[in-house]
Amino acid sequence: MTSFINWYVFILILGLINLPLTWRLFKSLPSRGYALSRPLGLLLWGYLFWLLTSLQLLHNDLAGQLVALGLVLVLNLLILRGGRAQELWAWIKANQRLILTTETLFLVAFGLWALVRAANPAIIGTEKPMEMAFINAILRSPTFPPNDPWLSGYAISYYYFGYVLAAMLIRVSGVDAAIGYNLMSALWFALMALGAYGILFDLLAESQHRKTRIPGWVYTASLLAPFMLLIVSNWHGFLDIMHARGLFWSQDAAGQSVSSFWQWINLKELTTPPPSYSWFPLRIGGVQWWGASRVLQDFTLSGAPLEVIDEFPFFTYLLSDLHPHLLAMPFVLLAISQALNAIRGGWEGETRILRWTVPWALPELVLAVLTLGGLAFMNTWDFPFYLLLIAAALVYRQYRRYGWSGRRVGEFFMLCFGLGIPAILLYFPFFVSFSSQAGGILPSLAFFTQGHYFWIMFGPLLLPLFAGLLAHFFARPQERAVKPAFFMTLGLFLFLFVFSWGLAFVGTKLPNLNELFLGLQGATPGINPLWQAFVNRLKAPGTWITLFLLCFLALNALLGKHQARAEQPESADGDNPTYTFVLFMLILGLLLTLAPEFVYLRDNFGTRMNTIFKFYFQAWILWSLAGSYMLIQLLRSSGKAKLLEKLFPGIMLLLGVIAIYLGLYRDDPTFQRINQNLGALGTSPLDYIVLGIFALGIIWFILELVSRRWKMALAVMCICGIVMGLVYPVVALWNKTGGIPSADQLTLDGTQYYKLVWPDQMQAVEWLKQAPLGVMVEAVADTGGSYTTYASVSTFSGMPTVLGWIGHEAQWRGGYLEMGSRQNDIRTLYRTHDWQEAKEILDKYQISYVYVGDLELRTYPMDESKFQEHLQLVFDSPSARIYAYAAGQ
Repeated sequence: MTSFINWYVFILILGLINLPLTWRLFKSLPSRGYALSRPLGLLLWGYLFWLLTSLQLLHNDLAGQLVALGLVLVLNLLILRGGRAQELWAWIKANQRLILTTETLFLVAFGLWALVRAANPAIIGTEKPMEMAFINAILRSPTFPPNDPWLSGYAISYYYFGYVLAAMLIRVSGVDAAIGYNLMSALWFALMALGAYGILFDLLAESQHRKTRIPGWVYTASLLAPFMLLIVSNWHGFLDIMHARGLFWSQDAAGQSVSSFWQWINLKELTTPPPSYSWFPLRIGGVQWWGASRVLQDFTLSGAPLEVIDEFPFFTYLLSDLHPHLLAMPFVLLAISQALNAIRGGWEGETRILRWTVPWALPELVLAVLTLGGLAFMNTWDFPFYLLLIAAALVYRQYRRYGWSGRRVGEFFMLCFGLGIPAILLYFPFFVSFSSQAGGILPSLAFFTQGHYFWIMFGPLLLPLFAGLLAHFFARPQERAVKPAFFMTLGLFLFLFVFSWGLAFVGTKLPNLNELFLGLQGATPGINPLWQAFVNRLKAPGTWITLFLLCFLALNALLGKHQARAEQPESADGDNPTYTFVLFMLILGLLLTLAPEFVYLRDNFGTRMNTIFKFYFQAWILWSLAGSYMLIQLLRSSGKAKLLEKLFPGIMLLLGVIAIYLGLYRDDPTFQRINQNLGALGTSPLDYIVLGIFALGIIWFILELVSRRWKMALAVMCICGIVMGLVYPVVALWNKTGGIPSADQLTLDGTQYYKLVWPDQMQAVEWLKQAPLGVMVEAVADTGGSYTTYASVSTFSGMPTVLGWIGHEAQWRGGYLEMGSRQNDIRTLYRTHDWQEAKEILDKYQISYVYVGDLELRTYPMDESKFQEHLQLVFDSPSARIYAYAAGQ
């Protein structure tokens, strides 16, 4: 509890310190960026500390962090000069409701996810050990770039800025790193809720620009954005429940359970009949929550299935790996807000750069460069996406001021280079030493997303997007641009198709690429791979059709506004570009889902697994914000603006009751017996209740449609889709955490599991944390050790080890060159009887500490006598020992 309070108080203080700067920079937004003061403060504080430490002007310690924080404070105090302090105070007094709502939301979100992490805190499995190793290595490194914890003598070759921010928060708050790891997840969840709320609030408040006072419903309706972004999930959970209930299964003549529906859906673990009918999906091993992140499947030309990662925010925070895509999320919303500020005119001014004058203010330009460079440093994939969004927003602002001409195209490219290059230069010390595993662009010939997978993944977001665009299409015939929208959409698809198939054709003809390319795509000898891939796509065109229609409707709305503005400037959207910005977010998300249908970035995996992962994740963020806005406007235009205010608290209360019930009673023997003996569909009262609810939804939809209230009918359809997306959070949360634990079981200490299972090892870790920094050595698995408990000592102590997870190091560095013979040398060091041979290895890697524990004894036929005779035993316990070595000893 003390650790939670420390973090909450510090991040609150940081937000207050940085409020003047945020208020000054986001001057065209109704919220003045209040929800962004914390992430912007973190970004500025982290950048100053990282840069000055990298330049050897500060040390990587608490004093250095406080100096950087002092610089942030001075900058904000300078902004308050000239009467701005009174202006800021007047704004605070006039916006008390906004401040109270956002602060309440932040505290609730932070506390909620801290509770979730306390119920499931272990830093074990997936990428958690890697991330913990980075954080501890940064805390122990004397300067930047920080030591690679799993490859001694080298610096981290990964985008590590997010881990610098984590280490800074851990150090300044004084909490243990294993506790800070879990608080980071909770804090980022709260920052995302805050940022999403702020963006939707600004969008809705701007749509009320003719009113002198923001209506009360805007404050409540804006809660939909964090709800859609962080809670609503894909439809896997809904299908999982259907499968568990035995729907669409029948008996064939041989008495075997068969289902054409589940074979067509073809989701992992759902193609076989459930072991018994229940309302809670049953899995061997109890892992139900994982499947929703593997909804998509790719297939080679020969039909072999390939795994694809399709995370979405709720899954990401439920898993709580502090991976770059999670760490970058609050700063993605910061970039989106800057684009919104730009399109509202918040960047207007003049800046002189050498001989040129640009029509944008310098502070806003600097902020964009700082944010975009930070995104590139935290999660490089995000950098180009939001550079394009900011550039598009600025060019659209120029178009509104000066009209359309070819000059706007030049301005767009000028902005991309003018913001992108300085963003990289601002973080140059990182990029100069960064090694990427990216290997160019490959055509996605065999790999494409089948339509039903795409809708299972994005259904809760696609419905409000389509509903909003259809409502705009039919309600505003004067703003239609059918022909140009259709031909632009067709041209985009044809361009991508020709580009992809052209690359594929070249790949099949060049001798050096032919074998590699055809091998990755799984081509069948004797069959033209281009024709085979084209036929396969014609058999499953659902995603192409969906994206074509979405693109057509979005471009129709965008071009229609341009056309209406040209014909009747005074009637085209007034001075409010809010809807245009929503369309920009929608179109950017569309491009992120369309591009992997034709090309993908090659990496060590050779497939589009990572491309789908990174692109779809950003599409979810963009579409959840755009969909939230469109759903609210759909309800408003149908005369049901306050319906959301009534539905939202009710839905949240219902989810809470169901979740608490499952958490308290799911492990109860009586509940399990009832759950597993419900029998076939229709034999349980719960069946009738659920069917009744769906029947009421269908009747409601039909009545609205018959009454010609088609907008409300569309809204009802959207609400039903969102409810289907709420099944996964309820079921998966309790499957992951095991229900509601007792108060004495709750802990944020991520090492508690290790302390219970390997107490001696963790005592050795505590000794190393207090010891002088030096290279250590521990066992390396013959298979590489990834996703195992190998390298745990270096992970939790912060000491760089000679070699950790081999596969991860190869991914970070694009190969095995730097690792050399380390794996064999470590094996020799533990196995050899010859002290001189062991000494040569110790000297070669400048090893200071030799660790001997259970894994070392199991991995190698150990000869420990050479250590006992020639090294100093500095830590001793029944199953863990540490020997110290000094060069020349």
